[in-house]
Amino acid sequence: MCYIDVDLATDMVHLKELIDAIRYEGYDFSTGSRMMPSSDVKRPAKRGFASKGFNFITRTMLGSKLYDHQCGFKAFKRDSLLEIMDSVEDMHWFWDTELLVRAQRGGYKVKEFPVRWRHGGTTKVDLVKDVIGMGSQIFRLWWQLNALRTGRRKKVIFTFILALMLLFLIFTLVGIDNIWQALGTASPSMIVLAMFIYLFSWPVRGIRYKHILSRLGHRQGMNFITGSIFISQSANVILPARIGDISRAYILKKEKDIPLTTGMSSLAVERVFDIIAITVLGMLAVLVVTAEAAVDDWVMPVIVTSLAVIVLFFFAIFFLSSRGNNGLSPIERIILRFSKSGDYTDWVAGIARKFVDEIFTVSTNPKDFIIVFLTSILVWTIDIVTTFVVLTAFPLVYNAISVSALIAVVFLAVAIGNLAKLFPITPGAIGTYEGALTVVFKIAGIAGYIGATAAVIDHIIKNSITLVFGALYLMHFNMNWHELVNIKKDK
Repeated sequence: MCYIDVDLATDMVHLKELIDAIRYEGYDFSTGSRMMPSSDVKRPAKRGFASKGFNFITRTMLGSKLYDHQCGFKAFKRDSLLEIMDSVEDMHWFWDTELLVRAQRGGYKVKEFPVRWRHGGTTKVDLVKDVIGMGSQIFRLWWQLNALRTGRRKKVIFTFILALMLLFLIFTLVGIDNIWQALGTASPSMIVLAMFIYLFSWPVRGIRYKHILSRLGHRQGMNFITGSIFISQSANVILPARIGDISRAYILKKEKDIPLTTGMSSLAVERVFDIIAITVLGMLAVLVVTAEAAVDDWVMPVIVTSLAVIVLFFFAIFFLSSRGNNGLSPIERIILRFSKSGDYTDWVAGIARKFVDEIFTVSTNPKDFIIVFLTSILVWTIDIVTTFVVLTAFPLVYNAISVSALIAVVFLAVAIGNLAKLFPITPGAIGTYEGALTVVFKIAGIAGYIGATAAVIDHIIKNSITLVFGALYLMHFNMNWHELVNIKKDK
């Protein structure tokens, strides 16, 4: 079976090679390539730039070994094609890319060979339809192939190994024997108290997110809201790069038919106010700590960088949500500048405008700002108190600094530790969080082995509670991890 573009842009002199690869050479799929070093291609620069960018991203994100995925010059072994077609979800221009990627993942033999190709002039490049549309499909396929799929967990395993290596490095630096000694001095009752304190942060998270969603026109019960947060945060503990946030948007869509755009915009608001709250608490902590102890030179740049991110965020939101004389927002004008108006372009522009407008609605209304800000402060205050209780389970922590300064150091440590999560190179920031807390605790004169032990226990408490309740809510919603990961395209 062959698939050849109607404009015959690929020189038909290659037809025999295309078919022979299937008929005689034992390949399941064969495809011409415009991207191989010996390919002979003439086409407009605009089209070439878009194609090279698309294929580079496909190779990088989807692990394909092919140079070119969309040359309209392909042949298939019938049985192999039928075996794999049911798994191909895209019904438009991405289908052949998805087919080739899935074929490689499935162990099928794929031949790619250089061709002579001339632009036929009958097809047009639309930066919105082709770039944004194809980009969303690349991300969808990446999510399905790589996120927690059985037999496809190499990246997750790698990040867990990295986390364990970071923890091992910390333990080695402070002394593993010292850590065992510190564990023996910890008060079990204080550890249990810390667990109960941390539980109180979750209803507050639910109240905050419920308010955000209600302002966007979606009123939901506390149990459902809190459950969706538990599940998404559980996924963040397991997966790197905060991929779990996407699962919350999926749950909202599946269970309550809340648009994915609203799910993502509400999450953006939540994350921004987390950064605002952590930054404010961190700045206050620095002011208190510097009265009694010297703060390392790197601390203030971290706080200032976080503050700069907040300022840039609000500047961008005000700018992107503004309207010109034609009633269009800047983001709509940008999209329409690079693409002619049409159903698909207008749909993309509408989605982008809605996303920005929803963030603007909650972030800039004074009443909403105060409510979300104060609940965010409360969430992180409870988180910090949990860490403080864990730290005070070790009797030696009071020896080097006053109680007020110790409290401020804990506020600063948790603030820095969670700002480190903005760059989540490991699942749940395991390793980076403990490292940040250990370093900041030393400002208070707390021995490294005590700080590291307290940081590990603190993180275990928080991650364990998150995972246990996340699993319980998964069962309550009659869902499973595979369903969250294998997100299907909306019909």
